[in-house]
Amino acid sequence: MSELFLQDLLGARVLGPGNEVVGRIEEVVAEAHGGELFVVEYHVGTFALLESLASSSFARAVLGAAGLRSGEGLAVPWDQLDLSNAASPRLLCNPQQLKPPRRSSASP
Repeated sequence: MSELFLQDLLGARVLGPGNEVVGRIEEVVAEAHGGELFVVEYHVGTFALLESLASSSFARAVLGAAGLRSGEGLAVPWDQLDLSNAASPRLLCNPQQLKPPRRSSASP
């Protein structure tokens, strides 16, 4: 198993099966099990980051006026992202099979 640093992944452009840019890794979701953290999914796309930063209703209205809507990101399960090249992660599935990220209940 090779080592991979989170800071190397955040912001990396994710490519789809046809080499199209799907978005950028904006968030990594992990769960604790037995004292260890395990990655469960990656949030890909510009809106994933913007939504987490826009905690106020005013900020959400500004994003909406800019044409950005919730659901424009993708939640990529951990096993559907090829990280063998951290600079260019690649989806292992069709992006249309993926769902938008869910809002965390811990978010403000």
